[in-house]
Amino acid sequence: NSAFLGLLIGEASGNWPNTGASVIAPQIVTPADRDIIVPIRVNGAANKGIISYEFDLRYDPSVIQPQADPVALTGTVSRALSAVANSEEAGLLRVVMYGPMPIDENGVLLNLRFTAVGKAGSVSPLIFERMMFDEGEPRVTATDGLIEISSIAYSLSE
Repeated sequence: NSAFLGLLIGEASGNWPNTGASVIAPQIVTPADRDIIVPIRVNGAANKGIISYEFDLRYDPSVIQPQADPVALTGTVSRALSAVANSEEAGLLRVVMYGPMPIDENGVLLNLRFTAVGKAGSVSPLIFERMMFDEGEPRVTATDGLIEISSIAYSLSE
């Protein structure tokens, strides 16, 4: 029925459906026994009223381990949010972010802190099992990444 017209005026809850957000994990090569900063990037999230998100990230615990405080927000688009992380189950990092101020730009969503514990040549996937902004809107697609342990360090993607 074309007799109805929807208008968005002063929408404050963040529930208005927006699409096109994407979250990308990097591909990183790092030497063994090093601390690793894993920048998780976001596109299409700016100015959509996003005040919370959560995800589950699978990794290989024989290759990398989350640090005691695995979420770093300084300089990220989530800097005004608070983080709760749970890494009690080996191979699974659960992260919940929330706060009163919405994400207002795209870029590095957050940094994850891991330590490389595997031998040279070992690889851990970074697999998003679940990724949700607010109560499910805007919809988000997630691109998995990986961390490879090597005798040299360089980044395959930024």
